[in-house]
Amino acid sequence: VVNNAGLVQARTIEELNGGIVLHGGSTGIVANTGTLDASGKNSGETGGSVRVLGEKVGLFGHAVVDVSGQTGGGTALIGGDYQGRNPAIQNAQATYIGQDAVIKTDAIENGDGGRAIVWADDVTRAYGNISARGGRYGGDGGFVEVSGKKHLDFRTQVDTQAPQGKIGTLLLDPYDI
Repeated sequence: VVNNAGLVQARTIEELNGGIVLHGGSTGIVANTGTLDASGKNSGETGGSVRVLGEKVGLFGHAVVDVSGQTGGGTALIGGDYQGRNPAIQNAQATYIGQDAVIKTDAIENGDGGRAIVWADDVTRAYGNISARGGRYGGDGGFVEVSGKKHLDFRTQVDTQAPQGKIGTLLLDPYDI
């Protein structure tokens, strides 16, 4: 079991993107109620990456995953990668995003929004907020996937807007929603 209730930071420094991995293994549970910050908030920086992986994963309470960056958003993988098809990334069986949880993959000033994937091979229950916004001065919205291969309970607020570019993409791809 991996439980994080505090702050974990791996921010971008001098063009080196930070990365955070919480991994519970093939039979582990990963519960995050804290802040996972791999952002790039200084001039010219992009967001890093956060991976929350295990058999069962969840963002509970006021959990925050932040991979936003001044010139482009990063990548947040919660429970797996795109459509569960990346053999290098373990897929969760069950993934939960609580109603007060937040995932941010925004470009802040210029650049494209990032990538947020919420996946489970069985069931995903997603109730929180996800943003992959394009920069306020330029850039397109990012990519968000919220899927449960077998079942999805989706009540999430998703924002892929881009004030100066094209709106991003939201993919919902369950067998049953």
